Amino acid sequence: MRKWTPVLRAAAITFGGVLLFGFVSWVLAGYGGQAGWFDGQAVEQIVIAVFAAVLMAGALWIGAEWMRVIDEAAREAHKAAWYWGGTAGMCVSGVGLVLASGGPWREVIAGWIGSGAAPVDYVSAGAALMIAPMLIGYILVWVWWWLARMRG
Repeated sequence: MRKWTPVLRAAAITFGGVLLFGFVSWVLAGYGGQAGWFDGQAVEQIVIAVFAAVLMAGALWIGAEWMRVIDEAAREAHKAAWYWGGTAGMCVSGVGLVLASGGPWREVIAGWIGSGAAPVDYVSAGAALMIAPMLIGYILVWVWWWLARMRG
């Protein structure tokens, strides 16, 4: 259990910190907006942006601490899975990107995502459609890596 202390500490600081920041900033932003001290919408956007950036930085920190405590075999499995699985998934998504860039497929793909959608909906869908195959590839290569080594 002592080995996992850095990971648990990073997780506690990250999640405790972002929850505390979120609560305090929402209370202050709400109060300040009602009191007329500042534009409530602008402060809300700033709070959300800082919240997201700090949460993602904390997730990166937790992941780095976790990679330091796992054994060499587990590190190699994850590195192989991220490289080969992530790259293969990105190539699958890349086909969609090329097809959506122009020509007859552009309208077909836009129709699948949603006709009349707001631009942010297309951006969100594009991000999800890029990440999903990468994660699927990661999982497949990770499982393959361990199965290949468990057979001896």
